[in-house]
Amino acid sequence: MGYQVKFYQLRCIETEDGSEDETWVDFRGGRVWGRGDINKGDVINVNNGPFTLSNSAADVVSVWEEDTLDPNDHLGDFHISPAVSGRGEQVAEFRGDGAHYTLTYEVRPDNW
Repeated sequence: MGYQVKFYQLRCIETEDGSEDETWVDFRGGRVWGRGDINKGDVINVNNGPFTLSNSAADVVSVWEEDTLDPNDHLGDFHISPAVSGRGEQVAEFRGDGAHYTLTYEVRPDNW
């Protein structure tokens, strides 16, 4: 049996830049949302997926913040696991470079 993941909402609790962030979300190295301008307190409806899980360590979701004058900021990684399949919506946290974001997602069997 295979599994899929769907991403629902990205919430900004604290920006990396202290003002507006230019944020995006990657899954297994490919962009699944963004680049979007986000301020502290914003909740963005990502509503993307479902994407098939590979059932390996490669199932990583990452959040990034774009910078014009220096390298982009990696705000964190989270490993998506089939173990949470059928448990409803889950929340991943990202706390890199002083930022704090959460991403709501759900994992279900392939017959979503």
